[in-house]
Amino acid sequence: MQSELIKLWLTVTLAVVLAGATVAVFRTPSGQVPTPTSEAGALLFQAKGCTGCHTIVGVAEFASIGPDLTQLPEAASERIAGMSARDYVTQSIRQPGAFTVPGFPAEVMPTFELSDAEVESLVAFLLADR
Repeated sequence: MQSELIKLWLTVTLAVVLAGATVAVFRTPSGQVPTPTSEAGALLFQAKGCTGCHTIVGVAEFASIGPDLTQLPEAASERIAGMSARDYVTQSIRQPGAFTVPGFPAEVMPTFELSDAEVESLVAFLLADR
């Protein structure tokens, strides 16, 4: 049990350090913020260290601290009655403690400083068909 807690702590710490150390600038040469896209979201998912905790088959397959996001497009629409998948994922990114998935520790996911375009790109990526 203690070794599992140490492993969890080390993995979370690594994910937070990677996210904090990563500088991802998504701007066009003219300085304009690009239109949010799934491709930009995929880059952000990697750059912000999301792969340290979350699994998505074909993208990040080794993490187990956070929920597996492979089936998120289907699951998100069913998590909260009356809430769309897009709204659920957006709120989950902006307020990581807003919802918890049974079987996963609460209050582990860090809050990231993300622009509206970055959040929209992450949502587009997470809800994209794979």
